[in-house]
Amino acid sequence: MSVIAPVDVHDDTALKAWYAVEAASMAFDRPYASHRTFEALANSVRTPHDHGRRVLLAAKEQGETIGIAELDLPEEERSHIVELGIHVLPVHRWRGVGTELWRAADDVRRTSGRTLTTAEVTIPPKSSLAFARALGFKSVRREDHLAADLPLRHKPFNVLGYEILMWEDRTPEDLLAQFVGLRNQMGKEMPGKSENDVVAHTADRIRSAEKSTARSYDRITAAAREILTGELVGYSVIFLAHGSVEAIQDDTFVKTAHRGNKLGLALKVATLAAVQRDHPERTSIHTWTDPSNDVMQRINKQFGFRKIELMHEVQRTDRW
Repeated sequence: MSVIAPVDVHDDTALKAWYAVEAASMAFDRPYASHRTFEALANSVRTPHDHGRRVLLAAKEQGETIGIAELDLPEEERSHIVELGIHVLPVHRWRGVGTELWRAADDVRRTSGRTLTTAEVTIPPKSSLAFARALGFKSVRREDHLAADLPLRHKPFNVLGYEILMWEDRTPEDLLAQFVGLRNQMGKEMPGKSENDVVAHTADRIRSAEKSTARSYDRITAAAREILTGELVGYSVIFLAHGSVEAIQDDTFVKTAHRGNKLGLALKVATLAAVQRDHPERTSIHTWTDPSNDVMQRINKQFGFRKIELMHEVQRTDRW
């Protein structure tokens, strides 16, 4: 029987032991996975964002950390949710350690008064989805995890009637209100997105996220503006973790009335050109796309992205 207890996130030794389990578990099952840096983990738990809190649990035997759980507890409109992740060292699997961590995590959920637990599991390995289903989780959404090698040979190009605006980290003040609107529209229209993923973005939330993200990541944003009206009609974002050789392609979105003009492609090319110009140390780029999003899947193929994993978002509801 393992001893499971919260991790003191300000204890470097304890936090590094926790991170080492996550790293070893992912390397064993998912050799092409994108793994956050230790800096990103430490910053996220030691200086949390303004809209939730995070709890780390560790399972120990004879003083060794052999399994871990991470609980993200958002607030406001998502205050009924717990986002959960569990890892166990490969040599200690199939002995019930993961189930013990799940029970300890579920105690935190009940204590916090939350009714919905969500998690992301990947194939490979198939056992992760089987484990989640055995605990009563159901798959509610899928995304292809895609990756491509850098550099990519695509030159920036103009789209008639539009201009591409670029910025790093902090959104310019004169574009903030329109950018908030784009982010909210993206949340409503994103293929496969569940209602639990939708957050009402505000200027304050954007600024708070920018501040917390900047501790561990550089951010490059491209936005398309219609020249005639001055309206922002689309955007694309890439994150670059400090101390990593990876790039993370995040959202790319174009308003419905402006689709079909290759704006999505132009936005991605613009951000990639900035990465390759200013961050030549990056050797790969990762992105996640709903299998039914045919337009974005076609664009990703043009860049040479290949499918390396299938991610399932799973959920379990507990009411009392």
